[in-house]
Amino acid sequence: MRRALRFLGSCDPPRPRWEWLVGVAVGLLVAAAALAAPAPRPVLIKLREFAFDPKDVTVKAGEVVFDIKNEGSIEHNFIIEDGARKNLAQIAVVDAGKTEELKVTLRPGTYAIVCNLPGHKDAGMTAALRVQP
Repeated sequence: MRRALRFLGSCDPPRPRWEWLVGVAVGLLVAAAALAAPAPRPVLIKLREFAFDPKDVTVKAGEVVFDIKNEGSIEHNFIIEDGARKNLAQIAVVDAGKTEELKVTLRPGTYAIVCNLPGHKDAGMTAALRVQP
């Protein structure tokens, strides 16, 4: 009699145990998918005498992966500077024909990309980096 009263007192009949377990499993899968965000797609930047390609780069704030490919015939480097010309990240040397990877976490703003090997920056080896929120 107690059981009948409890059932009559609720709006919904009790759910079978398997439905509850399926609900929990689906919830866990959704949470795991949200936590496992895809890795950032690398931004390819090519180095040549005496230019970066592309000359203007726009990325989203957060972790950014740069693939730096030296297509020139001499070595170059890759430096990200803030507005005060402070180095935020760099690859000291990228040999001719080589590709290097740089991971950096960036906040929204405008930055400069430069090659500061002697004479390279003065020859125009600079690019603009815009980081959007």
